[in-house]
Amino acid sequence: MADHHTTEDLAGGLPDAAPVDVRIGEGPDAGLTHHFESGVLTLGTGDDCGLKLKDPSVSRRHATLELIPGGVRVRDLGSKNGTFYLGARVDTALVPMGGSVRVGRTTLELTPVKSAAPLSARTELGGLLGRSLAMRALFAQLERLGPKGTPVLLSGETGVGKTAVARALHDLSPRKKEPFVVVDCGALSKQLVESELFGHARGAFTGADKARAGALEAASSGTLFLDEVAELPLDLQPKLLRVLDGSSFRRVGENLDRTARCLVHAATHKDLEVEVKAGRFRQDLYYRLAVATVQVPPLRDRPEDIPVLVEHFAKARGGVTLSPATVAAFQCDAWPGNVRELRNAVERALALGDADAPAPAKGAAPGFKEARDKLLEDFERDYLRTLLERNGDNLSEAARVAGISRAQFYRLLERYGLRGRLLSPDTNPTK
Repeated sequence: MADHHTTEDLAGGLPDAAPVDVRIGEGPDAGLTHHFESGVLTLGTGDDCGLKLKDPSVSRRHATLELIPGGVRVRDLGSKNGTFYLGARVDTALVPMGGSVRVGRTTLELTPVKSAAPLSARTELGGLLGRSLAMRALFAQLERLGPKGTPVLLSGETGVGKTAVARALHDLSPRKKEPFVVVDCGALSKQLVESELFGHARGAFTGADKARAGALEAASSGTLFLDEVAELPLDLQPKLLRVLDGSSFRRVGENLDRTARCLVHAATHKDLEVEVKAGRFRQDLYYRLAVATVQVPPLRDRPEDIPVLVEHFAKARGGVTLSPATVAAFQCDAWPGNVRELRNAVERALALGDADAPAPAKGAAPGFKEARDKLLEDFERDYLRTLLERNGDNLSEAARVAGISRAQFYRLLERYGLRGRLLSPDTNPTK
Protein backbone atom coordinates (compact mmCIF):
# COMPACT_ATOMS: atom_id res chain seq x y z
CA MET A 1 0.00 0.00 0.00
CA ALA A 2 1.26 3.47 -0.84
CA ASP A 3 2.57 5.64 1.97
CA HIS A 4 0.21 8.41 3.08
CA HIS A 5 1.34 11.92 3.87
CA THR A 6 0.01 14.95 5.74
CA THR A 7 0.47 18.45 4.36
CA GLU A 8 -0.67 20.76 7.16
CA ASP A 9 1.80 23.59 6.79
CA LEU A 10 -0.07 26.74 5.71
CA ALA A 11 1.51 29.95 6.96
CA GLY A 12 -0.11 32.17 9.56
CA GLY A 13 -1.80 35.48 8.97
CA LEU A 14 -4.38 33.99 6.59
CA PRO A 15 -7.77 35.58 5.91
CA ASP A 16 -11.02 34.25 7.33
CA ALA A 17 -12.54 31.13 5.83
CA ALA A 18 -14.46 32.03 2.68
CA PRO A 19 -17.08 30.19 0.60
CA VAL A 20 -15.76 28.06 -2.21
CA ASP A 21 -17.15 26.57 -5.40
CA VAL A 22 -16.18 22.92 -5.79
CA ARG A 23 -16.10 22.29 -9.53
CA ILE A 24 -15.68 18.85 -11.10
CA GLY A 25 -12.97 19.30 -13.72
CA GLU A 26 -12.57 15.67 -14.78
CA GLY A 27 -14.63 12.54 -14.24
CA PRO A 28 -18.20 11.34 -14.89
CA ASP A 29 -19.60 14.49 -13.23
CA ALA A 30 -17.37 16.92 -15.18
CA GLY A 31 -18.83 20.42 -15.21
CA LEU A 32 -20.83 19.99 -12.00
CA THR A 33 -20.29 22.81 -9.46
CA HIS A 34 -21.22 22.62 -5.77
CA HIS A 35 -21.35 25.85 -3.73
CA PHE A 36 -19.81 25.22 -0.30
CA GLU A 37 -20.24 27.94 2.33
CA SER A 38 -19.59 26.45 5.80
CA GLY A 39 -19.18 23.34 7.91
CA VAL A 40 -17.92 20.02 6.62
CA LEU A 41 -18.85 18.64 3.22
CA THR A 42 -18.76 14.86 2.73
CA LEU A 43 -18.25 13.58 -0.79
CA GLY A 44 -18.73 10.11 -2.19
CA THR A 45 -21.22 7.92 -4.04
CA GLY A 46 -23.50 7.40 -1.06
CA ASP A 47 -26.94 9.01 -0.84
CA ASP A 48 -26.00 10.60 2.51
CA CYS A 49 -23.12 12.63 0.99
CA GLY A 50 -23.44 16.37 0.57
CA LEU A 51 -21.62 16.07 -2.75
CA LYS A 52 -22.75 12.85 -4.41
CA LEU A 53 -20.57 11.61 -7.27
CA LYS A 54 -21.24 9.03 -10.00
CA ASP A 55 -17.61 7.92 -10.32
CA PRO A 56 -17.52 4.15 -9.54
CA SER A 57 -13.89 4.45 -8.42
CA VAL A 58 -15.01 6.76 -5.60
CA SER A 59 -15.95 5.14 -2.28
CA ARG A 60 -19.41 5.51 -0.73
CA ARG A 61 -18.00 7.95 1.84
CA HIS A 62 -14.70 8.94 0.27
CA ALA A 63 -13.49 12.21 1.84
CA THR A 64 -14.53 15.41 3.58
CA LEU A 65 -13.87 19.06 2.79
CA GLU A 66 -13.70 21.64 5.56
CA LEU A 67 -13.35 25.39 5.02
CA ILE A 68 -10.41 26.93 6.87
CA PRO A 69 -8.73 30.37 6.62
CA GLY A 70 -7.00 30.54 3.25
CA GLY A 71 -8.05 27.17 1.92
CA VAL A 72 -9.80 23.85 2.42
CA ARG A 73 -8.82 20.95 4.69
CA VAL A 74 -9.29 17.66 2.85
CA ARG A 75 -9.53 14.39 4.84
CA ASP A 76 -9.63 10.93 3.33
CA LEU A 77 -12.18 8.64 5.02
CA GLY A 78 -10.30 5.40 4.45
CA SER A 79 -11.29 5.25 0.80
CA LYS A 80 -10.32 2.29 -1.36
CA ASN A 81 -8.66 4.25 -4.16
CA GLY A 82 -7.33 7.16 -2.13
CA THR A 83 -7.35 10.95 -2.18
CA PHE A 84 -4.54 12.73 -4.01
CA TYR A 85 -3.08 16.23 -3.80
CA LEU A 86 -0.16 17.32 -6.04
CA GLY A 87 0.17 13.72 -7.19
CA ALA A 88 0.68 12.28 -3.69
CA ARG A 89 -1.82 10.16 -1.79
CA VAL A 90 -2.83 11.94 1.40
CA ASP A 91 -4.77 11.27 4.57
CA THR A 92 -5.08 15.00 5.32
CA ALA A 93 -4.07 17.97 3.20
CA LEU A 94 -4.53 21.72 3.41
CA VAL A 95 -5.32 22.80 -0.15
CA PRO A 96 -5.05 26.54 -0.93
CA MET A 97 -7.76 28.35 -2.82
CA GLY A 98 -7.32 27.68 -6.52
CA GLY A 99 -5.89 24.21 -5.88
CA SER A 100 -7.34 20.86 -6.84
CA VAL A 101 -7.56 17.33 -5.46
CA ARG A 102 -8.31 14.00 -7.08
CA VAL A 103 -10.61 11.27 -5.76
CA GLY A 104 -10.82 8.15 -7.91
CA ARG A 105 -11.01 9.42 -11.49
CA THR A 106 -12.61 12.70 -10.43
CA THR A 107 -10.77 16.02 -10.08
CA LEU A 108 -12.19 18.64 -7.71
CA GLU A 109 -11.21 22.27 -8.37
CA LEU A 110 -11.58 24.69 -5.46
CA THR A 111 -12.48 28.23 -6.55
CA PRO A 112 -12.89 31.09 -4.03
CA VAL A 113 -16.33 32.58 -4.57
CA LYS A 114 -15.53 36.14 -3.49
CA SER A 115 -12.69 36.55 -5.96
CA ALA A 116 -13.65 34.05 -8.60
CA ALA A 117 -12.33 35.19 -11.98
CA PRO A 118 -13.89 34.14 -15.27
CA LEU A 119 -12.38 30.83 -16.30
CA SER A 120 -11.79 29.47 -19.77
CA ALA A 121 -12.94 25.96 -20.57
CA ARG A 122 -9.60 25.39 -22.34
CA THR A 123 -6.58 23.64 -20.89
CA GLU A 124 -4.43 24.52 -23.92
CA LEU A 125 -4.23 27.78 -25.83
CA GLY A 126 -1.78 28.58 -28.58
CA GLY A 127 0.95 26.36 -27.16
CA LEU A 128 0.24 27.36 -23.55
CA LEU A 129 -0.70 24.46 -21.27
CA GLY A 130 -2.47 24.52 -17.92
CA ARG A 131 -5.38 22.98 -16.07
CA SER A 132 -4.94 25.17 -13.00
CA LEU A 133 -7.36 27.94 -12.17
CA ALA A 134 -4.56 30.48 -12.58
CA MET A 135 -3.94 29.43 -16.18
CA ARG A 136 -7.60 29.08 -17.08
CA ALA A 137 -8.18 32.60 -15.74
CA LEU A 138 -5.25 33.74 -17.93
CA PHE A 139 -6.75 31.95 -20.95
CA ALA A 140 -10.06 33.76 -20.31
CA GLN A 141 -8.23 37.11 -20.39
CA LEU A 142 -6.49 36.23 -23.64
CA GLU A 143 -9.74 35.07 -25.21
CA ARG A 144 -11.27 38.48 -24.43
CA LEU A 145 -8.31 40.62 -25.48
CA GLY A 146 -6.97 38.75 -28.51
CA PRO A 147 -9.90 39.27 -30.90
CA LYS A 148 -10.12 42.99 -30.01
CA GLY A 149 -6.57 43.75 -31.16
CA THR A 150 -5.83 45.67 -27.96
CA PRO A 151 -2.18 46.52 -27.15
CA VAL A 152 -1.25 44.44 -24.10
CA LEU A 153 1.55 44.85 -21.57
CA LEU A 154 2.54 41.44 -20.18
CA SER A 155 4.23 41.28 -16.80
CA GLY A 156 5.66 38.29 -15.01
CA GLU A 157 8.86 36.72 -13.77
CA THR A 158 11.60 35.55 -16.08
CA GLY A 159 10.78 32.21 -17.69
CA VAL A 160 7.00 32.22 -17.21
CA GLY A 161 6.34 32.21 -20.97
CA LYS A 162 5.49 35.81 -21.83
CA THR A 163 6.52 35.32 -25.46
CA ALA A 164 4.19 32.33 -25.74
CA VAL A 165 1.38 34.43 -24.26
CA ALA A 166 2.03 37.19 -26.82
CA ARG A 167 1.96 34.57 -29.56
CA ALA A 168 -1.39 33.29 -28.26
CA LEU A 169 -2.78 36.84 -28.37
CA HIS A 170 -1.60 37.12 -31.97
CA ASP A 171 -3.17 33.79 -32.93
CA LEU A 172 -6.49 34.89 -31.43
CA SER A 173 -6.47 38.20 -33.29
CA PRO A 174 -7.66 39.10 -36.80
CA ARG A 175 -3.94 39.46 -37.63
CA LYS A 176 -3.18 35.78 -37.05
CA LYS A 177 -2.24 35.16 -40.72
CA GLU A 178 0.20 38.07 -40.67
CA PRO A 179 3.79 37.97 -39.29
CA PHE A 180 4.57 37.70 -35.59
CA VAL A 181 7.93 39.39 -34.93
CA VAL A 182 9.84 39.38 -31.62
CA VAL A 183 12.47 41.91 -30.54
CA ASP A 184 14.29 41.28 -27.26
CA CYS A 185 15.18 44.79 -26.09
CA GLY A 186 17.37 43.44 -23.30
CA ALA A 187 19.61 41.39 -25.56
CA LEU A 188 20.73 44.19 -27.91
CA SER A 189 23.02 47.18 -27.60
CA LYS A 190 21.57 50.69 -27.95
CA GLN A 191 22.65 51.00 -31.59
CA LEU A 192 21.50 47.52 -32.48
CA VAL A 193 18.10 47.81 -30.84
CA GLU A 194 17.36 51.04 -32.74
CA SER A 195 18.37 49.45 -36.03
CA GLU A 196 16.51 46.25 -35.14
CA LEU A 197 13.31 48.18 -34.50
CA PHE A 198 13.37 50.88 -37.17
CA GLY A 199 15.85 49.58 -39.75
CA HIS A 200 18.67 51.69 -41.20
CA ALA A 201 19.81 53.38 -44.37
CA ARG A 202 22.98 52.45 -46.18
CA GLY A 203 25.96 54.14 -44.52
CA ALA A 204 23.98 55.07 -41.40
CA PHE A 205 26.80 53.72 -39.23
CA THR A 206 29.97 51.67 -39.53
CA GLY A 207 29.14 48.32 -41.05
CA ALA A 208 25.84 49.46 -42.57
CA ASP A 209 26.90 48.58 -46.11
CA LYS A 210 23.33 48.25 -47.32
CA ALA A 211 19.87 49.45 -46.33
CA ARG A 212 17.92 47.18 -44.01
CA ALA A 213 14.25 47.05 -42.96
CA GLY A 214 13.57 46.80 -39.23
CA ALA A 215 11.09 44.81 -37.17
CA LEU A 216 8.33 47.38 -37.65
CA GLU A 217 8.41 46.78 -41.40
CA ALA A 218 8.95 43.03 -41.03
CA ALA A 219 5.83 42.79 -38.88
CA SER A 220 3.83 44.42 -41.67
CA SER A 221 0.15 44.24 -40.65
CA GLY A 222 0.87 41.61 -38.03
CA THR A 223 2.14 41.83 -34.45
CA LEU A 224 5.41 43.20 -33.06
CA PHE A 225 6.28 41.87 -29.62
CA LEU A 226 8.80 43.88 -27.58
CA ASP A 227 10.21 41.60 -24.92
CA GLU A 228 11.88 43.21 -21.88
CA VAL A 229 10.70 46.64 -23.00
CA ALA A 230 11.93 48.18 -19.73
CA GLU A 231 15.47 47.81 -21.13
CA LEU A 232 14.74 50.13 -24.04
CA PRO A 233 17.19 53.08 -23.80
CA LEU A 234 15.55 56.26 -22.52
CA ASP A 235 16.50 58.31 -25.59
CA LEU A 236 14.86 55.76 -27.91
CA GLN A 237 11.58 55.74 -26.02
CA PRO A 238 10.21 58.91 -27.72
CA LYS A 239 10.73 57.23 -31.09
CA LEU A 240 8.68 54.24 -30.01
CA LEU A 241 6.04 56.59 -28.59
CA ARG A 242 5.85 58.26 -32.00
CA VAL A 243 5.09 54.88 -33.55
CA LEU A 244 2.33 54.15 -31.04
CA ASP A 245 0.79 57.63 -31.25
CA GLY A 246 1.10 58.36 -34.95
CA SER A 247 2.11 55.07 -36.62
CA SER A 248 5.13 56.92 -38.03
CA PHE A 249 8.86 56.12 -37.88
CA ARG A 250 12.13 56.66 -39.72
CA ARG A 251 14.96 54.27 -40.41
CA VAL A 252 18.27 55.15 -38.76
CA GLY A 253 20.14 57.65 -40.99
CA GLU A 254 17.08 58.40 -43.11
CA ASN A 255 14.66 61.38 -43.28
CA LEU A 256 11.80 59.54 -44.95
CA ASP A 257 8.71 59.00 -42.78
CA ARG A 258 7.36 55.47 -42.99
CA THR A 259 4.06 54.05 -41.74
CA ALA A 260 3.84 51.33 -39.11
CA ARG A 261 0.80 49.08 -39.53
CA CYS A 262 1.47 46.46 -36.88
CA LEU A 263 -0.05 45.94 -33.43
CA VAL A 264 2.51 46.28 -30.62
CA HIS A 265 2.50 44.08 -27.51
CA ALA A 266 5.21 44.41 -24.86
CA ALA A 267 6.48 42.51 -21.85
CA THR A 268 8.75 43.00 -18.87
CA HIS A 269 9.72 41.25 -15.66
CA LYS A 270 10.17 44.65 -14.00
CA ASP A 271 7.54 46.87 -12.38
CA LEU A 272 7.17 49.66 -14.95
CA GLU A 273 5.44 51.96 -12.46
CA VAL A 274 8.59 51.78 -10.32
CA GLU A 275 10.72 52.42 -13.41
CA VAL A 276 8.59 55.48 -14.25
CA LYS A 277 8.97 56.91 -10.74
CA ALA A 278 12.73 56.34 -10.93
CA GLY A 279 12.90 58.26 -14.22
CA ARG A 280 14.07 55.26 -16.22
CA PHE A 281 10.91 54.88 -18.27
CA ARG A 282 8.64 57.50 -19.81
CA GLN A 283 5.22 57.74 -18.23
CA ASP A 284 3.47 58.54 -21.51
CA LEU A 285 5.04 55.51 -23.17
CA TYR A 286 3.99 53.33 -20.25
CA TYR A 287 0.37 54.41 -20.64
CA ARG A 288 0.43 53.73 -24.39
CA LEU A 289 1.86 50.25 -23.90
CA ALA A 290 -0.43 49.34 -20.98
CA VAL A 291 -3.77 49.84 -22.70
CA ALA A 292 -4.50 46.42 -21.19
CA THR A 293 -2.30 44.54 -18.72
CA VAL A 294 -1.95 40.81 -18.16
CA GLN A 295 -0.04 39.18 -15.31
CA VAL A 296 1.41 35.78 -16.25
CA PRO A 297 1.42 33.53 -13.14
CA PRO A 298 4.68 31.99 -11.90
CA LEU A 299 4.97 28.20 -11.90
CA ARG A 300 4.96 28.01 -8.08
CA ASP A 301 1.37 29.33 -8.13
CA ARG A 302 0.20 26.45 -10.33
CA PRO A 303 2.01 23.26 -9.22
CA GLU A 304 -0.84 21.10 -10.53
CA ASP A 305 0.27 22.06 -14.07
CA ILE A 306 3.76 20.62 -13.63
CA PRO A 307 2.87 17.00 -14.62
CA VAL A 308 1.18 18.28 -17.79
CA LEU A 309 4.22 20.41 -18.70
CA VAL A 310 6.67 17.61 -17.92
CA GLU A 311 4.74 15.21 -20.16
CA HIS A 312 4.66 17.80 -22.95
CA PHE A 313 8.40 18.54 -22.75
CA ALA A 314 9.26 14.83 -22.57
CA LYS A 315 7.11 13.95 -25.59
CA ALA A 316 8.75 16.76 -27.55
CA ARG A 317 12.05 14.94 -27.03
CA GLY A 318 10.92 11.74 -28.72
CA GLY A 319 7.87 10.48 -26.86
CA VAL A 320 9.79 9.43 -23.74
CA THR A 321 7.88 9.24 -20.44
CA LEU A 322 9.56 10.18 -17.18
CA SER A 323 8.98 8.02 -14.12
CA PRO A 324 6.27 9.01 -11.59
CA ALA A 325 8.97 9.49 -8.95
CA THR A 326 10.76 12.05 -11.11
CA VAL A 327 7.53 13.91 -11.88
CA ALA A 328 6.67 13.96 -8.17
CA ALA A 329 10.10 15.41 -7.38
CA PHE A 330 9.60 18.11 -10.00
CA GLN A 331 6.26 19.05 -8.39
CA CYS A 332 7.91 19.81 -5.07
CA ASP A 333 10.30 22.48 -6.34
CA ALA A 334 9.54 26.23 -6.31
CA TRP A 335 11.13 26.66 -9.79
CA PRO A 336 12.40 30.25 -9.51
CA GLY A 337 13.22 30.07 -13.23
CA ASN A 338 9.64 29.00 -13.91
CA VAL A 339 8.63 27.07 -17.05
CA ARG A 340 11.99 27.67 -18.74
CA GLU A 341 13.84 26.12 -15.80
CA LEU A 342 11.43 23.17 -15.69
CA ARG A 343 11.90 22.53 -19.41
CA ASN A 344 15.69 22.53 -18.98
CA ALA A 345 15.39 20.14 -16.03
CA VAL A 346 13.26 17.74 -18.07
CA GLU A 347 15.72 17.85 -20.97
CA ARG A 348 18.60 17.21 -18.58
CA ALA A 349 16.76 14.25 -17.06
CA LEU A 350 16.10 12.82 -20.52
CA ALA A 351 19.68 13.38 -21.64
CA LEU A 352 20.97 11.42 -18.65
CA GLY A 353 18.12 8.93 -18.57
CA ASP A 354 15.19 8.27 -16.23
CA ALA A 355 14.41 5.17 -14.22
CA ASP A 356 11.86 4.38 -11.59
CA ALA A 357 13.11 5.56 -8.22
CA PRO A 358 13.21 3.11 -5.29
CA ALA A 359 10.46 3.31 -2.68
CA PRO A 360 11.31 5.78 0.10
CA ALA A 361 12.56 4.33 3.34
CA LYS A 362 10.32 4.60 6.37
CA GLY A 363 11.14 7.18 8.97
CA ALA A 364 12.01 10.85 8.77
CA ALA A 365 11.74 12.17 5.22
CA PRO A 366 14.83 13.88 3.76
CA GLY A 367 14.71 17.49 2.60
CA PHE A 368 13.49 18.10 -0.91
CA LYS A 369 16.89 19.03 -2.37
CA GLU A 370 18.49 15.94 -0.84
CA ALA A 371 15.69 13.68 -2.05
CA ARG A 372 15.76 15.12 -5.58
CA ASP A 373 19.56 14.90 -5.84
CA LYS A 374 19.41 11.27 -4.72
CA LEU A 375 16.69 10.55 -7.26
CA LEU A 376 18.68 12.14 -10.07
CA GLU A 377 21.79 10.20 -9.09
CA ASP A 378 19.85 6.94 -9.12
CA PHE A 379 18.45 7.31 -12.59
CA GLU A 380 21.70 8.79 -13.99
CA ARG A 381 23.57 5.70 -12.80
CA ASP A 382 20.90 3.32 -14.13
CA TYR A 383 20.76 5.14 -17.45
CA LEU A 384 24.52 5.04 -17.99
CA ARG A 385 24.65 1.33 -17.16
CA THR A 386 21.76 0.55 -19.53
CA LEU A 387 23.20 2.73 -22.29
CA LEU A 388 26.53 0.94 -22.17
CA GLU A 389 24.84 -2.47 -22.28
CA ARG A 390 22.71 -1.51 -25.29
CA ASN A 391 25.72 -0.17 -27.20
CA GLY A 392 28.13 -2.99 -26.48
CA ASP A 393 30.25 -0.87 -24.13
CA ASN A 394 31.21 1.36 -27.06
CA LEU A 395 31.87 4.76 -25.53
CA SER A 396 31.59 6.80 -28.73
CA GLU A 397 28.26 5.29 -29.70
CA ALA A 398 26.85 5.56 -26.17
CA ALA A 399 27.89 9.23 -25.94
CA ARG A 400 26.34 9.90 -29.35
CA VAL A 401 23.02 8.35 -28.28
CA ALA A 402 23.08 10.37 -25.04
CA GLY A 403 23.79 13.56 -26.99
CA ILE A 404 26.88 14.52 -24.97
CA SER A 405 30.62 14.59 -25.65
CA ARG A 406 32.79 11.53 -25.11
CA ALA A 407 34.82 13.38 -22.47
CA GLN A 408 31.70 14.36 -20.52
CA PHE A 409 30.34 10.82 -20.81
CA TYR A 410 33.63 9.41 -19.52
CA ARG A 411 33.57 11.75 -16.52
CA LEU A 412 30.03 10.59 -15.69
CA LEU A 413 31.17 6.96 -15.81
CA GLU A 414 33.97 7.74 -13.38
CA ARG A 415 31.59 9.61 -11.09
CA TYR A 416 29.29 6.60 -10.78
CA GLY A 417 32.00 3.95 -10.61
CA LEU A 418 31.22 2.50 -14.03
CA ARG A 419 34.63 2.96 -15.59
CA GLY A 420 35.33 -0.76 -15.28
CA ARG A 421 32.52 -1.45 -17.79
CA LEU A 422 34.57 0.02 -20.61
CA LEU A 423 35.59 -3.22 -22.24
CA SER A 424 35.65 -1.94 -25.82
CA PRO A 425 38.97 -0.74 -27.27
CA ASP A 426 37.12 2.50 -28.04
CA THR A 427 37.28 3.82 -24.46
CA ASN A 428 39.78 6.67 -24.39
CA PRO A 429 37.91 10.02 -24.50
CA THR A 430 41.05 11.83 -25.64
CA LYS A 431 41.43 9.89 -28.88
